[in-house]
Amino acid sequence: MKVLAEQKLAVLLGHIQQKSRQEATIRVVMNKSQEPDKLLAKIEAKIEGKTYFGDDSDYTLESALIRAVDEVDKQYLKDKAKAKTKERDYEKNRELKRLDEGALDIGGSEQEGADDGSDADGVDENDLQSNDDVDLNPPAQ
Repeated sequence: MKVLAEQKLAVLLGHIQQKSRQEATIRVVMNKSQEPDKLLAKIEAKIEGKTYFGDDSDYTLESALIRAVDEVDKQYLKDKAKAKTKERDYEKNRELKRLDEGALDIGGSEQEGADDGSDADGVDENDLQSNDDVDLNPPAQ
Protein backbone atom coordinates (compact mmCIF):
# COMPACT_ATOMS: atom_id res chain seq x y z
CA MET A 1 0.00 0.00 0.00
CA LYS A 2 2.87 2.36 0.73
CA VAL A 3 4.28 1.80 -2.76
CA LEU A 4 0.85 2.45 -4.29
CA ALA A 5 0.53 5.74 -2.39
CA GLU A 6 4.04 6.83 -3.43
CA GLN A 7 3.31 6.04 -7.07
CA LYS A 8 0.07 8.02 -7.11
CA LEU A 9 1.59 10.97 -5.20
CA ALA A 10 4.31 11.31 -7.85
CA VAL A 11 1.93 13.47 -9.91
CA LEU A 12 1.48 15.91 -7.04
CA LEU A 13 5.16 15.89 -6.13
CA GLY A 14 6.04 16.68 -9.74
CA HIS A 15 4.30 20.06 -9.43
CA ILE A 16 5.96 21.00 -6.16
CA GLN A 17 9.34 22.73 -6.34
CA GLN A 18 12.33 20.95 -4.83
CA LYS A 19 12.69 23.41 -1.92
CA SER A 20 9.01 23.16 -1.06
CA ARG A 21 9.07 19.38 -1.50
CA GLN A 22 11.61 19.03 1.32
CA GLU A 23 9.45 21.11 3.66
CA ALA A 24 6.10 19.59 2.61
CA THR A 25 4.28 17.00 4.68
CA ILE A 26 1.71 14.72 3.10
CA ARG A 27 -0.50 12.43 5.15
CA VAL A 28 -2.33 9.62 3.37
CA VAL A 29 -5.07 7.57 5.03
CA MET A 30 -6.43 4.50 3.26
CA ASN A 31 -9.29 2.79 5.02
CA LYS A 32 -12.51 0.89 4.61
CA SER A 33 -15.47 3.17 3.89
CA GLN A 34 -18.75 3.16 5.80
CA GLU A 35 -20.46 2.10 2.61
CA PRO A 36 -20.25 -1.64 1.92
CA ASP A 37 -17.55 -2.80 -0.52
CA LYS A 38 -16.01 0.67 -0.80
CA LEU A 39 -12.60 1.90 0.23
CA LEU A 40 -11.70 5.41 1.38
CA ALA A 41 -8.60 7.48 0.61
CA LYS A 42 -7.89 10.76 2.40
CA ILE A 43 -4.97 13.08 1.76
CA GLU A 44 -3.85 16.06 3.82
CA ALA A 45 -0.93 17.99 2.37
CA LYS A 46 0.85 20.94 3.98
CA ILE A 47 2.81 22.70 1.25
CA GLU A 48 4.42 26.13 1.61
CA GLY A 49 2.48 26.80 4.81
CA LYS A 50 -0.95 26.02 3.33
CA THR A 51 -3.08 22.94 3.92
CA TYR A 52 -4.79 21.09 1.08
CA PHE A 53 -7.30 18.31 1.68
CA GLY A 54 -8.79 15.69 -0.60
CA ASP A 55 -10.80 12.53 -0.07
CA ASP A 56 -12.67 10.02 -2.16
CA SER A 57 -14.18 6.58 -1.87
CA ASP A 58 -14.49 3.93 -4.55
CA TYR A 59 -14.66 0.18 -5.04
CA THR A 60 -10.91 0.00 -5.63
CA LEU A 61 -8.33 1.64 -3.44
CA GLU A 62 -6.26 2.74 -6.42
CA SER A 63 -9.05 4.75 -8.08
CA ALA A 64 -10.04 6.37 -4.77
CA LEU A 65 -6.41 7.35 -4.20
CA ILE A 66 -6.04 8.71 -7.73
CA ARG A 67 -9.10 10.95 -7.33
CA ALA A 68 -8.01 12.18 -3.90
CA VAL A 69 -4.53 13.04 -5.22
CA ASP A 70 -6.10 14.75 -8.23
CA GLU A 71 -8.29 16.85 -5.94
CA VAL A 72 -5.30 18.01 -3.87
CA ASP A 73 -3.26 18.61 -7.02
CA LYS A 74 -5.99 20.83 -8.51
CA GLN A 75 -6.22 22.86 -5.30
CA TYR A 76 -2.46 23.36 -5.21
CA LEU A 77 -2.21 24.36 -8.89
CA LYS A 78 -5.14 26.77 -8.57
CA ASP A 79 -3.57 28.40 -5.51
CA LYS A 80 -0.21 28.60 -7.26
CA ALA A 81 -1.81 30.23 -10.33
CA LYS A 82 -3.54 32.82 -8.13
CA ALA A 83 -0.23 33.68 -6.48
CA LYS A 84 1.46 34.16 -9.86
CA THR A 85 -1.42 36.32 -11.11
CA LYS A 86 -1.18 38.54 -8.06
CA GLU A 87 2.58 38.83 -8.55
CA ARG A 88 2.20 39.70 -12.23
CA ASP A 89 -0.54 42.24 -11.49
CA TYR A 90 1.66 43.81 -8.83
CA GLU A 91 4.57 44.14 -11.24
CA LYS A 92 2.30 45.48 -14.00
CA ASN A 93 0.72 48.06 -11.71
CA ARG A 94 4.14 49.07 -10.44
CA GLU A 95 5.35 49.68 -13.99
CA LEU A 96 2.24 51.71 -14.82
CA LYS A 97 2.86 53.99 -11.84
CA ARG A 98 6.36 54.85 -12.95
CA LEU A 99 6.72 58.01 -14.99
CA ASP A 100 8.76 58.25 -18.14
CA GLU A 101 11.71 60.60 -18.11
CA GLY A 102 10.59 64.03 -19.23
CA ALA A 103 6.92 63.30 -18.57
CA LEU A 104 7.07 65.44 -15.46
CA ASP A 105 8.44 68.94 -15.95
CA ILE A 106 9.98 69.92 -12.65
CA GLY A 107 11.20 73.48 -12.52
CA GLY A 108 8.37 74.66 -14.72
CA SER A 109 9.14 75.93 -18.18
CA GLU A 110 5.65 77.46 -18.19
CA GLN A 111 4.98 80.20 -15.73
CA GLU A 112 1.94 80.14 -13.57
CA GLY A 113 -0.95 82.04 -15.07
CA ALA A 114 0.57 82.21 -18.56
CA ASP A 115 -2.04 81.75 -21.29
CA ASP A 116 -0.66 80.00 -24.33
CA GLY A 117 -4.05 78.81 -25.50
CA SER A 118 -3.88 75.35 -23.93
CA ASP A 119 -5.75 74.13 -20.90
CA ALA A 120 -4.47 71.85 -18.17
CA ASP A 121 -6.11 68.89 -19.92
CA GLY A 122 -3.88 69.37 -22.97
CA VAL A 123 -6.62 70.62 -25.30
CA ASP A 124 -5.63 73.66 -27.35
CA GLU A 125 -8.44 76.22 -27.43
CA ASN A 126 -7.29 77.41 -30.86
CA ASP A 127 -7.81 73.90 -32.29
CA LEU A 128 -11.44 73.76 -31.19
CA GLN A 129 -14.00 74.66 -33.81
CA SER A 130 -16.44 77.35 -32.83
CA ASN A 131 -20.14 76.93 -33.45
CA ASP A 132 -21.94 80.28 -33.60
CA ASP A 133 -25.43 78.72 -33.60
CA VAL A 134 -25.12 77.29 -30.09
CA ASP A 135 -25.30 79.64 -27.12
CA LEU A 136 -23.62 77.88 -24.24
CA ASN A 137 -24.60 80.58 -21.74
CA PRO A 138 -28.32 81.28 -22.12
CA PRO A 139 -29.57 84.56 -20.59
CA ALA A 140 -30.81 84.32 -17.00
CA GLN A 141 -34.54 84.72 -16.50
